Amino acid sequence: MSPKKKSFLSAWIVVGIFVVLGGVSVYLDRGDKADRNKIKIFDVVRDELKSFELVNTGTGETVLCEKYGNDWAMVRPKPYEIEKTEVDIVVSNIAALTIDRKIEKPEALSSYGLEKPANAVSFTTKNGKKNTLLIGDKNPTGTFYYVKAKDKDDVYIAYGFSIETVIKTADSLRKKSLFEMEADKVNKVEIRTESKEFSLVRCEDKKWVINPYGFKANSGDVDKYLSKMIELKAKSIIEDNAADLRKYGMTAPRLTISAGLVNTKNITVLVGKKHLTKDEDYAKLDGSGVIYSVESDFLRASDKTYNDFREKKLLYLLDNDFSEVEILSGKKKIIAKKGQNGKYVISEPVVPGGAKSYEVLFSNFIRSIITIEAKSFVDDSGKKFEKYGLKAPGTVITLYGPENNERKVKAKIFLGDSVKNDYYVRVDSSESVFLITNDLAEKIKEIEKVIEKK
Repeated sequence: MSPKKKSFLSAWIVVGIFVVLGGVSVYLDRGDKADRNKIKIFDVVRDELKSFELVNTGTGETVLCEKYGNDWAMVRPKPYEIEKTEVDIVVSNIAALTIDRKIEKPEALSSYGLEKPANAVSFTTKNGKKNTLLIGDKNPTGTFYYVKAKDKDDVYIAYGFSIETVIKTADSLRKKSLFEMEADKVNKVEIRTESKEFSLVRCEDKKWVINPYGFKANSGDVDKYLSKMIELKAKSIIEDNAADLRKYGMTAPRLTISAGLVNTKNITVLVGKKHLTKDEDYAKLDGSGVIYSVESDFLRASDKTYNDFREKKLLYLLDNDFSEVEILSGKKKIIAKKGQNGKYVISEPVVPGGAKSYEVLFSNFIRSIITIEAKSFVDDSGKKFEKYGLKAPGTVITLYGPENNERKVKAKIFLGDSVKNDYYVRVDSSESVFLITNDLAEKIKEIEKVIEKK
């Protein structure tokens, strides 16, 4: 036979195979088209459920959860703590189970894997009625399961995604959220490593402070950190009731994070040794013997210094809080006062050309002052100003404003030495040294140049 004929014959054989498989699929999926209305398998609502039981005949595991009041608890295989959201999903999906269609004239149950089903889902309602769903094989296309109610003869095809939401193991329903809390209920976060320890405290005005330093914390950064804590979920459970905590590095944890909560017990998580073969770390809740593994990304993202949370805004002033700006740069002095129209007029030195020449320059300069932020935090000792050129700073910016009909200093900004186009800076309300971009210094130079030209 020629190569062309062989190729032609092979192509038809492949087509024939797909036709046969398609026919088998249609045959096995046969059902009444009129019944395709996504019918609920059981007439039940989630609030009526009192218990549910998940049986896996392959592994021999039975998971039993019961409802006490408004809370669910695992009873079998052991009274493990549950992941509330995962159990809620199972309960919701049991009540919402739907079928695609009924199989007309079904064959023997063994043809659908229902004679000895791999899984069974049972539930009991508040009135004591028990229902059981038997779950057999998947259809040839792998998109549906064959199912039937235990006490009825009808066989159905049910959506795979619907059925798989209730085929759960005990491990998948166990507690893995380590910080089970709401962000607005947290009033304190303590972060401790081998080399540092500090805390974030929420004040009565809802703003955060870094203790023991007393620095203002950036609320946005604290909120992001809290979100990461709440999102933390264990990858797996390594050991229950661990006797040898040293084995997992829990006697000297690399990181300890504690959340102080309103009207409830604090939550403390310890992160110990790194897993030998995975990018994971061992972790545990304080007071519990359960050892978890968590992604190492959590430790990397959570190992913060207090400076990571500090408010980078250096001044808390608005444009209408001051009406006069004085710039001392070396031997040069520039004074600008705000007029009734809100524009600044240079009063010293006296220059020709009127105020119009400087409106844009000073508008940009004032904006830079109001929005000035630390690029980084350099020194909080308050004793090394000379090292940064701040003992006798090259530039001093003083902001004045009226207070009780008097001219009062609202803030002073000291610019020291430059380093790689940035500047060391200090404000009179703090003993800390910061590093800022050269934006402010460049705007002062622009104003000086224009004045010199005049």
